[in-house]
Amino acid sequence: MSELLQIEFIDDNFTVDKSEDYQLLVRQGNHRSQMAIFSQQNRLLLLLSWQKDVREERVDQLLHLAYQSKVLSIDTNYKMLIPNELYNPSQEVYYLNAFFLDKENHSLLSSYIKPFAAQCIYGISKEELRQLLLNFPDFMIQSGSTAILSALAAIASDHKNYLSINFGEGYADFSYISDGKLIYHHMQPSQDADEFNYFLLAIAQEYNINLSSISIIISGQIEVDDPTYQRLKKYSNQLSFLDLSGVMECSNFNVLKKGYQKLSLFGLLCA
Repeated sequence: MSELLQIEFIDDNFTVDKSEDYQLLVRQGNHRSQMAIFSQQNRLLLLLSWQKDVREERVDQLLHLAYQSKVLSIDTNYKMLIPNELYNPSQEVYYLNAFFLDKENHSLLSSYIKPFAAQCIYGISKEELRQLLLNFPDFMIQSGSTAILSALAAIASDHKNYLSINFGEGYADFSYISDGKLIYHHMQPSQDADEFNYFLLAIAQEYNINLSSISIIISGQIEVDDPTYQRLKKYSNQLSFLDLSGVMECSNFNVLKKGYQKLSLFGLLCA
């Protein structure tokens, strides 16, 4: 197997002959892309990743099978959340202007986040969008924020007040929920523990979040021995990794236990 392609899990019952009954989820990252195939019962059947823009024939074959549904998760630096009642799709040029993007070379996409009655709007260059549609034909495109927030609403419904932090490649998605309502959600740079610490304290100060008493739910690319996790432990003893066992199944316990590391991918099950 090529080092560019990593097959992380295959269920014994997976067969391409039944693809029309499956759900195909793809997450395009900055350096690597991920694919997950689920049954209709949200049982994980296949999990793999490949180096972005270096797709092998086996990946292309899987992508072009017929599926019950196909969803692609992408991220962009140009995104914001708008209450659904304030969102006006005819105002595309004004939304793009807010991102300092021109309509001639950029498109505006939107994803509805039903649990929080919000629209996630994000700008993308027309060339990048054209390439996405070419590489992932017939896929529904969703923002990574849609996957994260939809999953949080489904998994953490018992928590009315919490701070969620999802760690990506050099960034962290902060989501603050108070009394069951989404108060804050934004992506901030997080190249190291010090930079993360700066934004964590700034957000806590701005929204009067008591880090020592609020539940902090973490996910993404983080382990207990990471400096960032150790920094969080200094502020809170209510840290927990997001448990996805309520929305998905997997015959491999370790894959399921580490499911929080792929929230932006697996969260598409809830979107």
